[in-house]
Amino acid sequence: MEGIVNWRGNPVDPRKHGGVRATLFLYTLVVVRSSINAANTNLVGFFRSTHNMTIDRSVILSTNFGGATWMLSILGAFVTDSYMKRFNAILLFGPFEILGFGLLALQVHIPSLHLPPCNLNQNLQADCESLHGWRTSLLYLGLFMVAIGEGFMRAATPGFGGDQFNSDDPSESKLKIRFFDFAAMATCFGAFLGLVLVVWIQIFKGWDLGLGMCALFIVAGLLIAAVGFPIYCNKKPSGSPLTSIVQVFVVALKNRKVHVSPENLEDPQINADATDDITSLEVLPRTKDLRFLDKASIYTGDTNAWSYCSISQVEEAKIFVKMLPILISSIFCYLPFSFFFTLTAPAASTMNTKLMGVKIAPASLYAFAVVLQFIVLVMNNRIIIPAMQKYTSSRYYYTTSHLVCAGIGFVFAMLGTGVAALVERKRRLAEDPKDLSFLWSLPQFICVGLMEVLSFVGLMEFFSNQLPVQLKALSSSMVFFIVGMSIWLDGALVAIVGRVTRLGDMESGWLDGMEFDSTRLDLFYALLTALQLLSFFSFVFCARRY
Repeated sequence: MEGIVNWRGNPVDPRKHGGVRATLFLYTLVVVRSSINAANTNLVGFFRSTHNMTIDRSVILSTNFGGATWMLSILGAFVTDSYMKRFNAILLFGPFEILGFGLLALQVHIPSLHLPPCNLNQNLQADCESLHGWRTSLLYLGLFMVAIGEGFMRAATPGFGGDQFNSDDPSESKLKIRFFDFAAMATCFGAFLGLVLVVWIQIFKGWDLGLGMCALFIVAGLLIAAVGFPIYCNKKPSGSPLTSIVQVFVVALKNRKVHVSPENLEDPQINADATDDITSLEVLPRTKDLRFLDKASIYTGDTNAWSYCSISQVEEAKIFVKMLPILISSIFCYLPFSFFFTLTAPAASTMNTKLMGVKIAPASLYAFAVVLQFIVLVMNNRIIIPAMQKYTSSRYYYTTSHLVCAGIGFVFAMLGTGVAALVERKRRLAEDPKDLSFLWSLPQFICVGLMEVLSFVGLMEFFSNQLPVQLKALSSSMVFFIVGMSIWLDGALVAIVGRVTRLGDMESGWLDGMEFDSTRLDLFYALLTALQLLSFFSFVFCARRY
C-alpha cells in the first residue's frame, strides 16, 4: 500500500493495521455527526425562540451557517490532501465543534448572555428586542467553531474510512464498498436519532440541554474513534488535485503569447521522464476542445510544475472545465433544499403538532424521509445498479444514468415547493392554524428527502465516473460546492425578496415579522417553484450538451 503508513509513520502491516476492524471505531463518529447535522436543521427555531430574531434574519443566518459548513468542507479536503493526515485533522478540528456547541449551550443557559424571552401573545412586535451587540458576536463565534469543526470532519471521515482498505486488492475493494454501504446506513440511523431525540429535547426540554447533548455526542464519537488510533492506516498527504488544474490555467496564461507548434507543444523526453516513476498515471490523448489550454503544454525549457504541464494534465483540466455547466446549473436546482428546513418546519409549528396525543417537533417529520432515503439507497445498490450494469451500455450507465438520477431528484424538489405553496395557502386561509395537523407538511419533507438522496448520489457518481484518475478526489468537493453555494444563495434570495416586496405601498415584505401569520410563504414558495422550473430546464440543457 504505497503512501500508507501507521501512526508512527512506518509502513503498515496488513495483518495488524486497517481493514474491517479499524472501521468499526469510525461508525460511532458517523452516527453522532449525522444526528447533529440533522438537528441543525432546526436552527431557525433556535434563533427565533432564544435570540428573538425575525423570520428573515433567522433564515439568512441559518443559511450562512449551513453554507459555510459545506464550503469549509472543501477547505478541509484541500488541507487533508495537501498538508495533514485525515485522522489528525479529525482530532485537531473535532474539538472546535465541541467548544462551539458548548459556547452556544452556555449562552442559552446563562440569562445575562442572551435576551429575555419575547412572548408575542402579551407584547407587541415592537416590544421584542432582537439580538445585537456583543451577544451577537458570541453567537457568531459559537456557530463558526461548529462550522469549521464539522466542515473538516465531513471532508476527512469518509476518505479516512476508505484508506483502511487496499484498493489494489479485489477482496479489499469489495470490503471498501461494503464500508461505504454501512456508513450510509449509519448516516441514516444517526439522522433519524437526531430528528427524533435531539430535536425533541431542544424544543421541549430546553436548547441548553439539547446543544449540550450535541457537544457530548461529538466527545463520545471522538473518544471511541481515538481507541483505534494504533491500528489505523494513514494516507500521507500527496497534494490536492485542484492544484494541478490551477497550474494548467497559470501556465496557459503565462504562455498566451507563445506561438503553438508541433515542436514546442510538448517535449517527448520530458513526458517520458515524468511518467517513468508514476506508472499509475492515466495517459490522455490530446483533444481539439478548449485549445487555449494547450499552451500550458508548450515546452519552453523550464520543467517547473508552474511553467510546464503534460498533455495528460491539460486534458484533465479540460474534462473538469467541460463539467462546469452541469455544476453551475445544479447549484440553482438545489435552491429549495434548505428552505424545507428553515421555513417549512417552523411554519408547521403553528399547526397542531400532536400525534396520537403526543407533541411532536415538526422538524422530526423529516425522519420519515430519512427512512425512505435508506430504502432508496438499498434498492439502488442491490437492484437498480446491477440491473443498469447488465441491461444498458457502459456509456449510458457511467454518464447518462447518473444525470437522469440527479434530474429526477430535482423534479421532486420542484414538486416539493409546489406542494409547500398549496399547504401554506391552506394554512393561511384556515380560521385557526391549530385546526390543521402538521402532517400536511409531510409530503414536502418526503419530496426533499427523495431530492436529497437522488440528486446527491447521482451527482457524486457522475463526477466520480467522469473525472480522470488523478482528479477523482475532487468529486466530493464538487458536490460540497454545489450544496454550500446553493444554501448561500438561499440567504441572498431571502434578502432580495424581502427588499423587493417592501417596495411601494406594502407595509412589510413576504418574510418580515416574528410570526408566520404575517408572512406570505405561499407566494414565496410559488416563486421558488417557478425558479426551480427554469433551473431544471437549464440543467437538462447542460446535461444534453454534455
